[in-house]
Amino acid sequence: MHDNTYNDRDGITGLAAGFLDAQDAGSFVEPPSVTHRLRLGDAYRVGAEIARTRLRSGWRQAGWKVGFTNREIWPRWGLDCPIIAPVYRETIFRGPDEAAGPSHLSVPMGTRASARLEVEVVFGFADVPEPDTVAGTWGDPAWIALGVELVDCHYAGWRLHPADGVADSGLHAALIVGPPVPLPTDRGGGAGLPRALPQMKVSLSGNGEPLAQGRGDAVLGSPFNVLAELDRSLKPAMAAYPAPRAGPAEGDPGYLVSTGTLTPLVEARIGTTYEVEADLLPSFSFVLA
Repeated sequence: MHDNTYNDRDGITGLAAGFLDAQDAGSFVEPPSVTHRLRLGDAYRVGAEIARTRLRSGWRQAGWKVGFTNREIWPRWGLDCPIIAPVYRETIFRGPDEAAGPSHLSVPMGTRASARLEVEVVFGFADVPEPDTVAGTWGDPAWIALGVELVDCHYAGWRLHPADGVADSGLHAALIVGPPVPLPTDRGGGAGLPRALPQMKVSLSGNGEPLAQGRGDAVLGSPFNVLAELDRSLKPAMAAYPAPRAGPAEGDPGYLVSTGTLTPLVEARIGTTYEVEADLLPSFSFVLA
């Protein structure tokens, strides 16, 4: 549901500037769904203005994060599809390959207002899909991995409408990506992983203490279903943002899509060693520094 009611260009720019200040300072703002009656369509305009500012400062888009992928909560918010926001090379951290041994990745916490962690499935593509193509543009992902998104909410008490989340850069702060597993081109051609993904069990623990558990079907029935939404319901929202540049940089493994949380959110704590485990994908660990 991408409606537009807030048509003040200066207001959009002002909101974007306020969020950039809050994100850089780790401070709180009032929800614009309350102060400006901001709805989802114009929230994407705010998010796009933030993205343009980040890109002008030298940041590089590396893909997308998808949120609100639990259909059960949609009626509460008047949603009929998930939300989406950019992720950047500057906010992505990759864990060591399994062959490298059990070393912990150190992830800087940064200056945050109210950071939390959620376990996700991440897909990787060899290149940026061609924009403005009528037919399906995304095709098959080249690899799949476990991931953890560090999300940060700049509203006190995490009280927000989905439009507030979109305007606040989709709440994205960082994405930690585990060891990738190559995927066959034909997802249905005898590949057990895609068929089993809805039943995949995942868990998050901190310093050995269990914190959260989840399953693959918590995300639109399967994380693979999120990819279909990129060519359908999410396409208008993606078009609001600056078009990503085609062609990954040298040494860049490609373009990412983080598909939404499989677990309840967990408070992020500096100095904690987090372990992410699943029965179908490689596990990994990291420390928030």
